[in-house]
Parts: sequence; C-alpha cells; structure tokens
Amino acid sequence: MHSSPGPFPSGLQLLSPYPTPSVCPYCGTHIITVTKAVPGTLTWILCTGICMAGCIMGCCLIPFCVDGLMDVLHTCPVCQQELFCYKHL
Repeated sequence: MHSSPGPFPSGLQLLSPYPTPSVCPYCGTHIITVTKAVPGTLTWILCTGICMAGCIMGCCLIPFCVDGLMDVLHTCPVCQQELFCYKHL
C-alpha cells in the first residue's frame, strides 16, 4: 500500500500559484482556495546569492518582498486548513 503525499492528488498540488477552485478534503465544501505568499527555497537561495555577491546593505532582503519569488500556500476559506503549497523550486 502506498501513501498519498497530501489530501489532493499530486497533479493538483502543483497546479497553480493562483486561487484554485476545489473541494476541501477537510470540510467537504466547494471552494476557491485562498493564497498567501510564503518564503521558500528559491527565496532563500536568491537572498544568499545576493548576500554573497556583496550586496549586504538590505538588498539581500528584496526576494522576500517579491511575491513571484516566493512559494504560494493554498488554504480553505471555510475551515482555514492548509491544502497544498505551490513551490517554485
């Protein structure tokens, strides 16, 4: 028997960084997911790279201010459960 990586089929977990229509596996409600940008691997790699390039006067924090460089957390607007995370790396 093999275990599922999360409440959604793996194809849906990587579907989109944008709000996605779905059925919440926790409360069973038809929803459009709520998204929130959270720092991920790409954000930290870019921060480290900028810092190593000598830009230490706050420039290394720029990746944390650009939503397109961060992972996207999808949650249910009804029960507030975390459903999946769209990862850029």
